[in-house]
Amino acid sequence: MSMTWPQIRGLNYSTMGRSVRADMWCDDTFTGRVWFLPPTTWRIEDAAGEATYIENDTDEYRLADDGVMVHTAKSPNRFVMTSGAAPWQLLQAYATWPLEDSGTEQRLVPTGLPRPVEVRGRAGWQVQLADAMPGGEVTYVIDAELGIVLSRSIGSQVMELAKPHFDEDFDPALFTWIGPVREEEDRFITPAQREYEAKAQALAQMPRPQVAWLPRTIEVQPVDGDPRTGAMDLQVTAQYGYLTLRQWVTEVGEPEITWMQGQTPLRHREAIGPWTFEIRSHNLIDSDDCARIIGSIVPADPPATTAAQIREMLDRDTAERADAELSEMLGTGRHLDDYLGDRGGDSLFIRTDFSNGAAWREVAAAAMAAGEGDESEFMACLTCIDNPANDGLSISDLLERIGDRPPYYVFIADTTTITDPEHPILAVDTGPADSGHGRGQTVRVIPSQMWSIENNLSLANMDFEDFADSAGPDGVYRGFS
Repeated sequence: MSMTWPQIRGLNYSTMGRSVRADMWCDDTFTGRVWFLPPTTWRIEDAAGEATYIENDTDEYRLADDGVMVHTAKSPNRFVMTSGAAPWQLLQAYATWPLEDSGTEQRLVPTGLPRPVEVRGRAGWQVQLADAMPGGEVTYVIDAELGIVLSRSIGSQVMELAKPHFDEDFDPALFTWIGPVREEEDRFITPAQREYEAKAQALAQMPRPQVAWLPRTIEVQPVDGDPRTGAMDLQVTAQYGYLTLRQWVTEVGEPEITWMQGQTPLRHREAIGPWTFEIRSHNLIDSDDCARIIGSIVPADPPATTAAQIREMLDRDTAERADAELSEMLGTGRHLDDYLGDRGGDSLFIRTDFSNGAAWREVAAAAMAAGEGDESEFMACLTCIDNPANDGLSISDLLERIGDRPPYYVFIADTTTITDPEHPILAVDTGPADSGHGRGQTVRVIPSQMWSIENNLSLANMDFEDFADSAGPDGVYRGFS
């Protein structure tokens, strides 16, 4: 008895959500075995029985060319593109043919009637389909009994399944890896994204308070009835106002609020036990309702560490983050010649004294800090050159290396900068003399005024002489009087 394509497709739909184990063949060659536990748990082995791919709820492992598994932590923000033959093209083929009435455009359209065939000892129905994607026509064979795809052919490439087994209880150890591993380097993921994803994973594991009551508005709409008898059918719906519930350990103190949450009006704040709870919402919520929401909360257990220990940890994290940001800004190892000529638009801050690393970091941080008071929105935009190759670099040698190319000014952290209590930074006019520059002219500037000289020189609002003329008797510019 013949079957239609909708019947065969429905047979394949019946495999959704079922665990399966099978042998894999490609172009008439045995290539290994596959285990699949829906929705996203896999194990793939090669013909020798060695694992080449493992995936579970949180992690993914792929065998690299050097024989080492490459590990990737799974993330909802990670995009993966695969090419070539892969077992999911057989085991999850149902994802490629949505129902006609689903509103989704049909990618695969049958071009002929199904016909019975046999694949590695199992009876199936062969269907040829036109592929809307580049590639032309693809042929599937669907098992006549089990509904699983036994074969997928595109051109001369044929991928097949053999010995399929459904609904087995797999050993969880199949989907773990304990051998050698290295972490995948993804150049498309920024450190900030990795930090965000790590935080999201940690938040998912945290105990959370349970809110047992919310205010609601009940709406009743008649849908049928009889005015003569009083019979009535009502559609009853309940609407809840959206709100944000914040919590923190009272003794630790309120955490910094995000900009978006800070724009949401504060409706209520109340301490219960060790916790402080806060309700924010763009919807008006009655104060009594707010109190009832807070009163309904089943709080989670607070952290086991003391408030003092938590504050110490937070202070340490803040210091480490600031230190890491400064290290990145210092640009250790940068080559000066890479920033001369066409790159001359940068305001260079060159380290030429390497006697005290801590003092250099202190000076650089102060030089790139925001101004004070009314000048708090200004800061120096410096490209630091921290390379021992410039140790002891003289002004004459620097001018010779620059020649008549940009930059037309530089800043230097020399021995005086490092050792003097005020840490005055040496500013040097490096522009060509024939264009009005006082080539080789210098003035020193204290770090807290770096924003003033750097901003004005970079925008050509002022000349080098304006700052030299405003320096004190000791040749140090400390701001305009």
